[in-house]
Amino acid sequence: MESLNSDNGAIEDLHLDFTLPGYPHMELRKGGKDLCVTSANFEQYVSLLSHWILVEGVAKQIEAFREGFDSVFKSSQLQLFYPEEMEQLFCGSNYVQWDIRSLSDCCHPDHGYNLESNCIKWLFQVLTSYNCEDQRKFLQFVTGSPCLPVGGLKSLTPPLTIVKKTFEPGENPDDYLPSVMTCVNYLKLPDYSSIEIMNMKLKIAANEGQQSFHLS
Repeated sequence: MESLNSDNGAIEDLHLDFTLPGYPHMELRKGGKDLCVTSANFEQYVSLLSHWILVEGVAKQIEAFREGFDSVFKSSQLQLFYPEEMEQLFCGSNYVQWDIRSLSDCCHPDHGYNLESNCIKWLFQVLTSYNCEDQRKFLQFVTGSPCLPVGGLKSLTPPLTIVKKTFEPGENPDDYLPSVMTCVNYLKLPDYSSIEIMNMKLKIAANEGQQSFHLS
């Protein structure tokens, strides 16, 4: 660690000491406010700082979270689950490549569309081409969550509903993006003239609609 530098300067030039950054009265070790961080003791500084930020500094909050969680579901009973099952319960279903049959079974065309509509057929073709990242963006846009519940699309409640987006006479659907109602998993899809335009508009909407209500 003797040659450790930061931005072409020595660690000593940062004038750090063994106190919590921003809280000079909180020492990371006894006498920390009078001990400068050097290349020789930098590893110890990082270790102590990490312990404070990740363990000691949030101990009260973690304990409060544990008490709240236990009031709903005893944490000791979580031992019944494998780690993979826990991940699915808390984070949703893992990535699974969609196919047209499952989309037809799980999605609900309505208000101007049915399973025989060209736009619905094109939509399913587009969705079956999505990789994991494309799926996450689409789900975030339509449902408000990047993951599906355990069981995948068939467990989505309410089911994904696709309706025809309406326009004033003379307006061209190809000029507009799809919009959504995330609270009910509702996709308002313009009646595009081609699958290529649909694919482009869906990706623009999914990218631009992340974490916003602009396309609600």
